[in-house]
Amino acid sequence: MRIRTFLLTALGLMVLVLSACGVQTGQTEGVLKVAVIAPFSGDFELWGQSTRNGVVLAIESWNQRGGVLENVVQAVLLDSKCDYETAREVAQEAVDEHNVQFIIGAVCADAAEGVAQVAMEQGVLQISPTSVDPELTLDNAGNVRWLVFRVPFIDPDQGAVAAKFALDTLGVESVGILHAENSPYGLALADAFAAAFKAGGGEVVVRRTYNQDAEVFYDVLADVRDANPQMLYFPGYYNVVNRLAFQARTFGLLQGIIGSDGWDSPELDLTTLDGSYFTAHYFAGESRPEVSDWTQRYVARYIVPPDVVATLGYDAANILLAAIQEAGTTGPNQVADTMMSMTFEAVTGEMTFDATHNPVKGVLVLRVLNGQVVYVDRLIP
Repeated sequence: MRIRTFLLTALGLMVLVLSACGVQTGQTEGVLKVAVIAPFSGDFELWGQSTRNGVVLAIESWNQRGGVLENVVQAVLLDSKCDYETAREVAQEAVDEHNVQFIIGAVCADAAEGVAQVAMEQGVLQISPTSVDPELTLDNAGNVRWLVFRVPFIDPDQGAVAAKFALDTLGVESVGILHAENSPYGLALADAFAAAFKAGGGEVVVRRTYNQDAEVFYDVLADVRDANPQMLYFPGYYNVVNRLAFQARTFGLLQGIIGSDGWDSPELDLTTLDGSYFTAHYFAGESRPEVSDWTQRYVARYIVPPDVVATLGYDAANILLAAIQEAGTTGPNQVADTMMSMTFEAVTGEMTFDATHNPVKGVLVLRVLNGQVVYVDRLIP
């Protein structure tokens, strides 16, 4: 019922957004168009809705303050369906039919890659609110895509932070790592964690992979139990981690557990994972004015609290528009240059961009404690 109500509300909001943002074809004098490419239909539709909600709130704030370079900002919403080919097509449509020079999107890694290719071919600036694929900002030859940026930290960063936290804050000396097989996400995190943990003097006493579609994991858990590590690292998605952690506990593995941003879900099993830690992009309870102001505004507009996707969409829009304003021009290359020289006070943390257009920002460490998630620290990779 809650999901259905949210969907109905979001559909109504889409009509309002389309009207408020003046979505149309062609370039209008006194208007700055920004394409928002996200999955507005299909299995990942909720991600698209959250992205749109965050971007729209940012655009409304800028328009209330007089716009950008005295232009009213309008959003052009285009559906990528989280698909590479579809994202390429709509990115080209954004340029050809809507004359946009700036794109926020896409959300999924494959779709974001499709947009990045078009952005470089057509000379438009792209900023992805959520893609953490390290290759997004690089071309096939390993050169930096000058017009492609991202807002979230990449997986190697959060893996390194998790290792640093285990070593320096928790005093852990040995760990066991379990991650899903055939998962680039799990592999990248496990590799980064292992490298940083070993570099800091720790020992990885066991590392195993599991089939994330399996119902039971006792075969790999037996190997971990035999190795008896001081702590466990379970990078993965909440739905699988819930089963994995429950079976680990019933199998006698009572060590502390550290996880990744894939744990960040209302569906995380807070009872089984009590006492565990995980890395994240955003926490509504963090005591920073940017966070509290954003949360209040979002709830006032959309009734529900903002999720991490909406928050990253909001940050992406604000970063882009601030860079355009600072550059004093809508030329994508000049805006890219300006973006590289600025420091942004974003909801997900103060950030700059490094030479490969990845954000230099803190990674949150959160803890599951007594049935709720609490803030622990913000660490720089």
